[in-house]
Amino acid sequence: MKAKRFVKYTFHSTRAIGSYSFSNYKTITGKKMKYKDINGEDSQITWNSNIILLDMDNEGHVLQDNFLKYNPSVLSKEWVRLDLHKAEANNTKRTLDSAKAVIEAAKMTDIEVKQYATIARLNLSSEIDVLRARIIEIAQSNADLFMATQFDPEKDLRVFIIDAIKLKKLNYKNNTFFYNKEAIGTNEEQVLVWLKDNKDILAILKHEIRAIQAPKKKLVNK
Repeated sequence: MKAKRFVKYTFHSTRAIGSYSFSNYKTITGKKMKYKDINGEDSQITWNSNIILLDMDNEGHVLQDNFLKYNPSVLSKEWVRLDLHKAEANNTKRTLDSAKAVIEAAKMTDIEVKQYATIARLNLSSEIDVLRARIIEIAQSNADLFMATQFDPEKDLRVFIIDAIKLKKLNYKNNTFFYNKEAIGTNEEQVLVWLKDNKDILAILKHEIRAIQAPKKKLVNK
């Protein structure tokens, strides 16, 4: 059975409106908009309630909605229009997207957690489970952001840029990124392009950073 589709109009105030009539109007292009009822006759929409439901399977209600959706009373938010069917579909998608993102976050490896935490500027001194829990929260609240970051094909290179700046192998000052004294971009995307165009320098920087980040061997007294 086909689900009903309703559009809800809500008056901006909770006070009783008594009676409210919608005037004819001109669109921003200057076109005159006159409400015509189901018989094609000039008419006027008058409501006596703060909340009205219009059935989109009802031809007369569709005519009202088409006239009202761009009415100044609606555009000014004096009356708020909500497509309940579309809102439900959007809520369903958000819930499913959030669930998928949380599943992806929960199965991240420790290395992936550290990578994401680096890009998201989370506190890297936190324990891995603390970081994982924070990332799951992000995935739940903003699935699109999480998925875009987690599956970014340039993720490794973005982490590298952050590490390179932290270790002074690249510098950022006056809204510009530098390699030694050479300006290599004013934003991260430009730096990504520069590094990919200068693979020899990228390889050198990666080697230097690995050497710095490698765990130090402890001297054993004989």
